[in-house]
Amino acid sequence: MKDIVLIQPKAGSWDMAGARCPLGLLFISAIPHSKGYNIKIIDQRTNPQWEADLKKSLENNPICVGITCMTGGQIHHALAAAKIVKESGNTPIVWGGVHSTLLPEQTLENPYVDIVVMREGEITFMELLESLENGNPLDNIKGICYKKDGKTIRNPDREFIRNLDELPDLPYELINVDDYSSLNVNGKSIDFSSSRGCPFRCSFCYNNYFNKGTWRSFSAEETVRRLKNLVNKYGIKTIYFQDDNFCADVKRLKAILKGILDEKLDIKWGTLGLRVDTAKRMDDEAWELMEKSGCMNVDIGAESGNERILTMIDKKITVEDMVEVNRKLVNFPFIVKYTFIMGFPTETKEERSDTAKLAIKLTKENKKAYTPFSIYAPYPGTPMFNFAVEHGFIPPKNLEEWGNFNIDNWYLNFKSWLSPKEVRELNSISFTSLFANNNIKYKINNKLTAFLFVLYHPIAKFRFENNHHFIPVESMLYRKVSNRLERKKS
Repeated sequence: MKDIVLIQPKAGSWDMAGARCPLGLLFISAIPHSKGYNIKIIDQRTNPQWEADLKKSLENNPICVGITCMTGGQIHHALAAAKIVKESGNTPIVWGGVHSTLLPEQTLENPYVDIVVMREGEITFMELLESLENGNPLDNIKGICYKKDGKTIRNPDREFIRNLDELPDLPYELINVDDYSSLNVNGKSIDFSSSRGCPFRCSFCYNNYFNKGTWRSFSAEETVRRLKNLVNKYGIKTIYFQDDNFCADVKRLKAILKGILDEKLDIKWGTLGLRVDTAKRMDDEAWELMEKSGCMNVDIGAESGNERILTMIDKKITVEDMVEVNRKLVNFPFIVKYTFIMGFPTETKEERSDTAKLAIKLTKENKKAYTPFSIYAPYPGTPMFNFAVEHGFIPPKNLEEWGNFNIDNWYLNFKSWLSPKEVRELNSISFTSLFANNNIKYKINNKLTAFLFVLYHPIAKFRFENNHHFIPVESMLYRKVSNRLERKKS
């Protein structure tokens, strides 16, 4: 069987907390790996010699080079790899992931992109490999967008995989598991995905377009089987469920947790996928199973402390719901991360103040909670994107410009509804919220970042809790330093 090269690009500031397992690449590797294809995964984040390794891999004339990519600075690192491929010969360059799915035609305008795989890629990528290997036309492959005779061809969308249990096990042997960590705890930790999508339609979220508002999952039995194999084979001690909505099906959740206990996996685990309304309807059995099975943290999307904003973003929860859930969680040992978003179009200073007050209230009532803030980013394909454009946002015009659209500083590079004064204030709130609470430290795997956290924490805590964001010197300095480092790495 011929070779396939897959690339995980650096992600800029996202990498400061540490490198997480490239789950997306492992998922699309599973089928071709099971069929005997030779797959080389090159991770720019963990491999300082990635350029040399890529050039050496290209000497074997691989069927294609696949690159996964999110919107933002990761695009520049992806393009750096694609340029090496293009200059080395005629190997097809295939892009996948969130950004190329959101804007496939625009992505293909770039000379370093030949084919785009849209949405989930397991079946699509396998069919594409077979066609490229045998020199067959691409017109019958659902779920791709490609160039032909100077034109962009977009094939029909591929139907979602309904029975995820049929997918082969992830080939973790293609990576060095020790290079990755999900949570800063004792022993090996790794990311795990047991479901896809979310059935809700928050207007700022990519899921509306990427997963078309659907939620699909591995069965509880298959999830436990895969967890057991991963724990036993690699000595994993901590699992981080990367599902967008891990707890969507409470019956399934209970079955998974009972399976973890029955199999005596003896792990700690956390999840980024728990909604407030789901948490509100979970019974005592579910919470007790979470505690007994090793749950150490849950991430909950709170988004706003203002009712008008919650309605505008179609969150389907209330402020009182959050307060009620938080008081329930006080009785359990979980660290609770409530994520908040500020800076929505039409949001007033008073409405932002409501959000800050709620965040402080939640942490005062629950000493195990913390509340990081981010600034709303208008991603293409989301229901709020056009609303943002109507209020002054001028979006990037090409792939390279989208590379400057980072979630933590896009508003510095593109015109929007935010005034310079609002940008400075929101920057400071967002920055200090990351350092204001010690409960966040378990997610920091980078030693330098952890050291800087300890030094800056007292200042951040004072600024955040007292709403003291006049002349935010530290956040401005951070932007300058991180931008310089990013340019050096590019």
